[in-house]
This record gives sequence, structure tokens and C-alpha cells, in this order.
Amino acid sequence: MTAWRGRPRRSARQLAQAVGNGRSVGDALRHLDVHGSEPDAPILADALAHFLVDRCESHHAGWRAVRRVVADSSSDPPWEKCARRAVPHVAGDLLSLSGEGGRTPLARAQHIAAQRRAEQVARHLDGPALLSELGLKPRTVSPERWQAALSDAVGARSREQVARAVQHSLRD
Repeated sequence: MTAWRGRPRRSARQLAQAVGNGRSVGDALRHLDVHGSEPDAPILADALAHFLVDRCESHHAGWRAVRRVVADSSSDPPWEKCARRAVPHVAGDLLSLSGEGGRTPLARAQHIAAQRRAEQVARHLDGPALLSELGLKPRTVSPERWQAALSDAVGARSREQVARAVQHSLRD
């Protein structure tokens, strides 16, 4: 009887390179969950964050709904700059999740990336105008509340759901 021999464990740097090429994302998340406290873990978290932030466009319906609402508004955020600024936050979130133990599913990691992108975009919104365009009562809202409202809205799938999520989040 032959003993089963698995592949040798890839290092965080090797997995980061694979993720950079769009491969082994699940393996990378599992590696980070188990080895998130190792010295090279931030390199892997950063590669995953870049991948996930970029992937929002094609794999997160809630992000696409929020993006459409913002794009249709009078606001013109610097989309790529916001995406770049979201990456370190996503990487930090992934490292924090790895410290909690358990598994981080790809869907959860993707949702975190969408939320962080929305938070960055929120900084560039004309809040009262966006509220008016969503059919909500225009008012002045703090930047922190806008970030939370847009982050909450990435769970929406349509313009109407985005409006309801924003309205619910901004309740006093």
C-alpha cells in the first residue's frame, strides 16, 4: 500500500504570486486562515486584497449596483484611486479575520472588498444630491455615516435596494 503524499505546502510568497496571476485564490485564503501570523502573511493578504478589489467589478452584484447609482449621479469619484486606497484596508481585514480562527470563504472576502471600495467612494460623493437622486430627503451627513451607508448598500442588487439600504443606514 502506497502512502498518500500531498503537494508540499506552498509559501505565502508563492501563493501571492499565483494570486497575482489569478490562480489559487482559495488555497491562498486557506493558507492565510491557518498561517496569518507568519512574517510573510501581509504579502499574501496584500495580493489577495488587490485581486478581490479588482474582482468586485465582475463578481459582486452589490458593488455593481452601488457603482451604477454613483455613476448615474452628479458625483464623479476617482474610481481607480478609490480602488487603490481600499486595498490596504482589505488586506488588514483579511489578516484580522485570520487571527479569529476558522475559515474565510471567498464570498465573505469578496464582500469585504466591496464594502471597502464603497467606503472609499463615499468620500467623493455629493451626499445631498445623491439622496435627492435616490428619491430620499436631502440632508447633510457626516463623512463617517456616508461611508457606513454606502458600505451597507453593497448588499443591494438594484437601485431601489440601494436607496432603501442608504435610507436605513442614515436613520437617526
